[in-house]
Amino acid sequence: MHRHVFLRIVTALGHHDEYFQMRVDATSKMGLSPLQKCTAAIRMLAYGSPADIVDKYVRIGECTTVECLDKFVRGANEVFGAEYLRRPNNNDVDHLIHQMGEAREFPGMLGSIDCTHWKWKNCLVTWKGKLCRGDHGKSTIMLKAVASQDIWIWHAFFGIAGSNNDINVLNQSNVFNDILEGQAPMVQYTVNKTPYHVRYFLTDGTS
Repeated sequence: MHRHVFLRIVTALGHHDEYFQMRVDATSKMGLSPLQKCTAAIRMLAYGSPADIVDKYVRIGECTTVECLDKFVRGANEVFGAEYLRRPNNNDVDHLIHQMGEAREFPGMLGSIDCTHWKWKNCLVTWKGKLCRGDHGKSTIMLKAVASQDIWIWHAFFGIAGSNNDINVLNQSNVFNDILEGQAPMVQYTVNKTPYHVRYFLTDGTS
């Protein structure tokens, strides 16, 4: 994570919740800094580290680390959710299809959808059997995501355990639910000088 991104998160959470501000504890000493609390939470999220391992890096106890993670996740969702954790609106769809899609000669494409396997280094022994695929040889979690050319992730879905592939992960995912139920917004695009009015769709990046 870039330094300016991390500091922006720390600053935003500090304005949102006094938990991420420097405070005096019960012994009249300065408590943990917002940098320590956010670092502990992000390291647990990024590396899947248990709470007691973070103590060696940022000097925070296990119980406090778990509390930091809970406060961090809730605060990040409340502060950044409206902008970054949402579905594309009509302006987003228009931008993606007409400005980005047509510029890349993919008219009508909202984003690319693909699946990948993430290696789970610290997978529990009892779960390794059901999270291990023969062609990988390691415990993995399948992630399906929809991303646009500007590296903005519009949708993410973690497949369940088992022998997953692109097809059965799509069958479990909710990415096409709105389209199947007729709730997706209508969009207009042109191919070979012929205008089309359809509900927006996604193109499989693997095909």
